Amino acid sequence: MTDTESARSFLGSDFEKYRQTLNNAIHSDEEYLNAINKYVLGSRGKEIRPILSLLAGLACGKLTEQNYCCAAATEMLHTATLMHDDVADSASMRRGILSVSAMFSAPAAVLTGDFWLARSLNLLVDRCDKQIVLNFSEAIRKMSEGELLQLDKADKLDTDEDDYFRIIYGKTAALFEASLKSAAMASGADSLCTDCITSYAEHVGLAFQIKDDIMDYTPGLDTGKLPGADLKERKITLPLIGAMKNAPEQSSAVIAKISTIEDIFSKETTQQEAQIMAEVSDFVARNKGIDYAAQKLSTQIGLAVDSLTPLPPSRAKEFLTGFAEYVGKRGR
Repeated sequence: MTDTESARSFLGSDFEKYRQTLNNAIHSDEEYLNAINKYVLGSRGKEIRPILSLLAGLACGKLTEQNYCCAAATEMLHTATLMHDDVADSASMRRGILSVSAMFSAPAAVLTGDFWLARSLNLLVDRCDKQIVLNFSEAIRKMSEGELLQLDKADKLDTDEDDYFRIIYGKTAALFEASLKSAAMASGADSLCTDCITSYAEHVGLAFQIKDDIMDYTPGLDTGKLPGADLKERKITLPLIGAMKNAPEQSSAVIAKISTIEDIFSKETTQQEAQIMAEVSDFVARNKGIDYAAQKLSTQIGLAVDSLTPLPPSRAKEFLTGFAEYVGKRGR
């Protein structure tokens, strides 16, 4: 078990060097953009991805200037996608405060997201090896494909388990993978160490998204969403897939209910949609869909931890192991 505050304390000056790299990269001569950037920086989350990037570099060797760039680029890309997502989802809140689109405007959020994306690539091209640039550019491609596949499957309502894992690999795990693989390379890791870190990152990324999807169906958690809220966007995630596998004779009726949700881009949830969400959530609970997803989550966490076995003992490796275990426990 670990927490981000302990990891930040362990990283010490290396974490501050990452933050300085980030701050320098997004600075602009435009006052309006700097005002938005200041707002975004003031509402940063746990910065899990850059922390893991720095830990991966330390687990494989010594941190270099490229490591701070990889960590900063990771946070910039992740933040850019959140700004874009909030516009697409008409989300007014992010991390307990107004989203950029709500605080400023939807166009401002899209364009600021574009700026952060562009500056992340500028940073990588200017200061990192070609292979690291390729790692991140591939991640951006995979993220786009994952999100588009999810949209396509939401339209068709035919997401199976293979589709689901393709979606979450693209939309979530690919950035973990590019970030940590690049961190290992930046710290001078050999191929064995790089492969171990890459495998760890993929499985942690998959576990992270599975846990998010479990939390969406878990009542009582302060997630900021109604239980089953992903259904508003017609997303068929692992808990529902598991429940339909456990009760195949009821699957068609469940899909028919979800198909009546038409305006997935509307900010408001109608009374009928709320009723459907509640009924499908009850179906998932009755047919042990959360248990099914939890077993898959446990498998991914185990694979992540096992991936680290060949690495030499270190405090950084302990933190990476602890984070994989934390993924399964967050939200409790």
